[in-house]
Amino acid sequence: MGKEPPYWLPQIKEFCRSRKITLMAWGLKALVVEARSPERHKELSELFEQIGFQAVPDEDDAYAGVLALSKKDSA
Repeated sequence: MGKEPPYWLPQIKEFCRSRKITLMAWGLKALVVEARSPERHKELSELFEQIGFQAVPDEDDAYAGVLALSKKDSA
């Protein structure tokens, strides 16, 4: 657990705060945000796609009202 937060985390926190997105968890290459409806899930998937994250499909996450996202590798 002694790892530094990813360099992009402050920008993501501000991105979420300014759009009223609840950031629930983060990792070195992942985020979990609140997405309580299929519409919100789709909206957030598309929004985060634009900034380099992709949704990680999981029926259990959809049932729980969350959206897991993985940071795309820069090529």
